Amino acid sequence: MALVDRVSQLLLWLLPWTWYLLRIALRLAFITVNNLYVIPAHFVWMLCLQPVRILRPELFWRLEGIMFKWLLAQVGWWGYSAGYKMYECGEDISHTYSDEAIVIVNHQSTADVATLMAALQHKGPVVRRMMWIMDYVFLYSNFGWCAWTHGDFFLQQGQQYRDVMLKLLKDHLKTRYLNRNHQWIILFPEGGFLRKRRERSQKYARKHNLPVLQHVVLPRVGAMKTILDTVGPPLAHRNGPLQENGAVHSEGQHIKWIVDITIAYQNGRPLDIQTLVSAWRPPYPTTLHYRCFPISEVPQDEEGLTKWLYQRFEEKEQLMSHFYSTGQFPPGSKRPGTKTTDKAVEITFSPWWMLSIHLFYLCSTALHWHTFSTMLQWIS
Repeated sequence: MALVDRVSQLLLWLLPWTWYLLRIALRLAFITVNNLYVIPAHFVWMLCLQPVRILRPELFWRLEGIMFKWLLAQVGWWGYSAGYKMYECGEDISHTYSDEAIVIVNHQSTADVATLMAALQHKGPVVRRMMWIMDYVFLYSNFGWCAWTHGDFFLQQGQQYRDVMLKLLKDHLKTRYLNRNHQWIILFPEGGFLRKRRERSQKYARKHNLPVLQHVVLPRVGAMKTILDTVGPPLAHRNGPLQENGAVHSEGQHIKWIVDITIAYQNGRPLDIQTLVSAWRPPYPTTLHYRCFPISEVPQDEEGLTKWLYQRFEEKEQLMSHFYSTGQFPPGSKRPGTKTTDKAVEITFSPWWMLSIHLFYLCSTALHWHTFSTMLQWIS
């Protein structure tokens, strides 16, 4: 009987761990297979649509944007399907959905990008018409190839690359941002993950008598200044008589808003992409806080812009300090003309919508394979 009891206890101990490891293995297998049938199908469709790109470029980029949104939805679904819920609060930013905007976001981990991909899915045309500015290393991932065809910009980190990268960003904005009818530009001004940059940022702050921040780091202004100089509003929008600031404009297409998103993870423990994929950690909420500023409030000279951006990140520091001490962001802005949502609202996905996207790519893969096989038989 003693042996039977020990075996029973061992089995009871092993059962949860067996299911835990099996679930991780199943998720890894599913996401691997998901990438194998989605990414090639996406590229084949882009290849097939090239005649449309030549004849009707506006239609091509609309179709490409829709499919790009579907790609991002699947990445966003990884965390949601694992029970990592997302909530949003703060100002109502719906009036910016169809306008050009720079989106400034704090950066803590690799999960930030997937979180944004999920949170922005239901915000009008935003996802299909936005341009990401991301680290150069992402270019060499399977998703990086899709992002490159979409027109995202890959930034090489390091002071030695700064001038070259800013020049390339300027050229990229002229040739891809405007021509592809993009609107929102996603920017992480801190220039890297919090854990990697915090010590250096605090040292710089003490040396220059600036606020020493704990939950964010002092932002870099170079990329934002380049964007405003290239596709920002004409100075006539600020200073009365018509003046040109060197920015490129196409039928009134220029930056009109700064959308400020603050991402906070429960207890200050950020998720990461490995966690979203494997779901090895228990359910863990993420909350996003929104604010927006009309471009008329943003200085365009480097000194003024630096001061303005520093102030926004000092405010992010206060927001996150309040969140980590109380479990929620403070009440919304009382600025005139702004609507706020003080209570965090859960961001949800329709399982039927996600199922339809998966079926589309599965059927596309079958169609492409059948067409390719038929062509090979015809040639031989």
